[in-house]
Amino acid sequence: MGAGFVRSLRSVVPGAAPGSAWAQRDVGPTLRRFFGAYENGDVWAVYRRYKNIDLDNSGWISYEELSEILFLPEFNLLFIFDAFSQQNALIDSRELLVMVCLFSSSKLSEKCGVFMTLFDSSHSGTCTAAEVANIATSALQVLGRCTGAPVRGKDIAAAMQEELSDVLPLYREAALRLGSEATFKEERIFGQDEVDEVCSSFRQVYDELPIGQAPPPNCVAPPAPDWDKTATVSADKMQHAASVRPLGRNLTEAELTHMALLGGMDNEEDDREQAAEILKEKTLLRRKEEMEKEAAKAAIQPARGWMVVHGADFVTVSKEMARFRHLFVKCVAQALDVPSGILTIVDVTPGSVVVEFLIHPSLRGGDRRSAIQLLVALAEQLINGKSTLRRGHFSAYAASAELLVGETRRTAVHPLSIADGVICCDQSVQCCNPQAVLDEVLARLETENKRAEVAEEKYRQAVIELRRRDESVKSLTKLLDQAKQQEEDSCGLQQLAELRAESGKHLSQELAKQQAFEVKEQQRDKELTEQGGPVQLQSLRCGMQLSMGRGNLARYF
Repeated sequence: MGAGFVRSLRSVVPGAAPGSAWAQRDVGPTLRRFFGAYENGDVWAVYRRYKNIDLDNSGWISYEELSEILFLPEFNLLFIFDAFSQQNALIDSRELLVMVCLFSSSKLSEKCGVFMTLFDSSHSGTCTAAEVANIATSALQVLGRCTGAPVRGKDIAAAMQEELSDVLPLYREAALRLGSEATFKEERIFGQDEVDEVCSSFRQVYDELPIGQAPPPNCVAPPAPDWDKTATVSADKMQHAASVRPLGRNLTEAELTHMALLGGMDNEEDDREQAAEILKEKTLLRRKEEMEKEAAKAAIQPARGWMVVHGADFVTVSKEMARFRHLFVKCVAQALDVPSGILTIVDVTPGSVVVEFLIHPSLRGGDRRSAIQLLVALAEQLINGKSTLRRGHFSAYAASAELLVGETRRTAVHPLSIADGVICCDQSVQCCNPQAVLDEVLARLETENKRAEVAEEKYRQAVIELRRRDESVKSLTKLLDQAKQQEEDSCGLQQLAELRAESGKHLSQELAKQQAFEVKEQQRDKELTEQGGPVQLQSLRCGMQLSMGRGNLARYF
């Protein structure tokens, strides 16, 4: 957006180092962990859930409504409510949705698409410069709650009003023609392409922020894609069960009078039954209306188109990619007579030039065409040499362009082949044969069946291999137990051998002592013999040997 916005962004989040305000307050890292795993589809699911909850369009969310919008544990919800609630009572709904989108892992262009939906007061798919300034202010205020830095919306709006002319030539031309103030507040010239071009001026700074980098590894997983529908159905069942509960009180006089007007009941029991029937009918009618709303929402789902420009060079187009994207959106919207905001370019790739885009139903000004019908009308514009698209500024590309519709480039088909069997085109143009399309679908179905059979065979082989490995694990476990038992037995034998060796050692020592003693006795006998008294000496020696032998036997046995 310019140097002023970049300075404001850096002043709010000067850095994410361990000692910075971002890390010390821990609000930003915690929110990044809560919503870092959210992709663009998860953010839109939160937005749809909010629209189903906020039926009165008050713009404020209570804690109970917050628990129904965000699929998070209670302590996480309390953290968010404490960080963003006004006087601990309510949360600004747009600030909450901006926070969820800002801390998600969506691309910068996808985040801008959500912000435009939140701040586009005209619901035309385009915004004024003042609304773009409100988007920037709201995003900076959310980041300011994470660092404690103050954010002034007037300063941001003034800086953008001065710098947008330098960033966007289209805005500069409108300002010279209508004046700066009127252009800033009234002119709706900011579509998705213009916002992307403005974002390119601060993309480098955004990529350095924690919200522009890879999410942390401990992110909370987003809910299932159909969690909002499941929650809605559960709420409907609870509401229905509460509504058909029989009355546990006597009807008042006013209620009896009303029942009498309805059918003239004779007693109170009949009044209760009639009241239950009326409540049941109202509940069924309300559920029918909600189902119709769900069907209407499904009818406005976008369609994915692929425009292949065969006569263009991708290298040449890539040099002026922003101009090409802007020209595509404006010319296609003009040819279909729809707002440019319903068109979103997903990607432009070579081959020769392939434009992948999403188109939403307009549903404005009495236009009830679905997304597929718009693609059919666009295909008719391409094959008609006198159409608005072929005679406009995009004619150099439209003359050799081919339009396809499908979720992937490989499965995309010509839109005229699925337009309820009605093909409207010039006679000189050969269109797709419905029978050929049917044959192709059947061939692909057969291919998928074969792939399914191969997958089932692989599954059976995997089950057999798993059972074989289970048997191997059991046998190895048994062998391990036997090895442990043998090891224990060998340890016992080793201890017994050590005990026997120690006993032999002690016995050898005793024998040595006995021999030494006998030598001493022989010397003593010799001395006594020399002195006289051999008979007494012999009896004394026998008695001592007998006593020593008994002592040794008692010690070892």
